[in-house]
Amino acid sequence: MVLTQQARLEKRKQIAKSTCTLFIQKGVISISISEIAKVAGIGKGTVYEYFSNKEDIVFELMSCLQEDYDPKLKENLQKSSSTKQKIIYLFDLFLNDDETIQIQKKIYKEFIAIYLNNPSDEIINYKKVLKEKYTEILVDIFNTAIIEGELVEESIELVPSIFATIEGFFIINDDKELILNYIDSLFKILEKRG
Repeated sequence: MVLTQQARLEKRKQIAKSTCTLFIQKGVISISISEIAKVAGIGKGTVYEYFSNKEDIVFELMSCLQEDYDPKLKENLQKSSSTKQKIIYLFDLFLNDDETIQIQKKIYKEFIAIYLNNPSDEIINYKKVLKEKYTEILVDIFNTAIIEGELVEESIELVPSIFATIEGFFIINDDKELILNYIDSLFKILEKRG
């Protein structure tokens, strides 16, 4: 049976999602294709029909989780009136203890490990797109706060380093309090004084 392109993409997502727990428990390095096939309920050869390697599965899993996460982020940003709270929502992946977020966080760590150690062009481009998307959201948040007189105009210049700093905290330390203290300190510096 020949699958349509859409059906192939759906099957790819289904396989990736079925392996989520396995990747969280063992990490990409310790997993074999045989284990992936078993968990997904498919043959080893079928894994290779849809994915070039284990890293490709993590990439697809990250993409699936991101598709689920983005609407929630948009909703949280729209309902928040505080610039500081919007920043916290933007970096929710690094701060939230919710089980779903924790799963995404662990997969993101696997993704970052691949990105740092053995990235394909596709993973490099995806990371770039993610960074651009979140930087654009951060720019929008800051521009609105500047227009509303909440932040000083120069604060916009810090946007690229804010994203990099928080991601760095996450990779190196994963200390939620440190990230929140950083955001608090940042706002003490950037808030417009009466």
